[in-house]
Formats: sequence, C-alpha cells, structure tokens
Amino acid sequence: MSAGKADRKALLRAFKEAPETGGVYAIVNTVTGKRLVLSTVTLSKAQNALDFAKATGSCVNPTVADDWERHGPGAFECEILERLDRKAEQTAAEFAEDVKALAELWKERIPPDSRY
Repeated sequence: MSAGKADRKALLRAFKEAPETGGVYAIVNTVTGKRLVLSTVTLSKAQNALDFAKATGSCVNPTVADDWERHGPGAFECEILERLDRKAEQTAAEFAEDVKALAELWKERIPPDSRY
C-alpha cells in the first residue's frame, strides 16, 4: 500500500472515531438582533445549512421567513452558543436528548423579545 493511501485511510479512521459534536446555535438576524435558538447533534452542519440557504436564496427556517424576505439572507448569521461532545457510553438518542435539553436552557437565557 502506498504512503498516500495509508495516510488517507488513517485520516478516514480518525474521522470516523472522532466524537460527535452537537450543540446549540442561533440563527441571528443582524438587523433586528433577534435569535432563533436551535440544536443539532452535528454542529458542523449548522453553518453549512445557513450558507446553502444564503447561496440558493431559500429561507433557512420557516420561523424567520418574514424577516428573511424583509432584510434578505445577508442579514442572517450562525452563532454557536455551546458545543457538546457525545460521550462514548451515550446512545444516539441519549445524546440527542442532552442536546435538546441544553437548547431549552439557552432559550430561557435569551429575553423573549430578542428571540423568534
């Protein structure tokens, strides 16, 4: 096996063995300051989803649709509020529940008039 192939296999194995990182993030309207607090078990996808929505002009989430139309996609940013690594002993369902609970705590921290 060539060194390049071995390196690629090692990188792939490391990627597969890396702990999942989920967490809480907010879609922030930079014009109004309002935040839509969301959670995901794959935090890296949060920014990608917003970038894709901006590139295609499609709204990232129906909750912000009116402001998306009013202010345009450029008015929105993704803000990571808290990261959470999946523990080795956690099932996918347990991890999802932990991430969801964390999001509820974050929603309570943001004043109602500042969130969607």
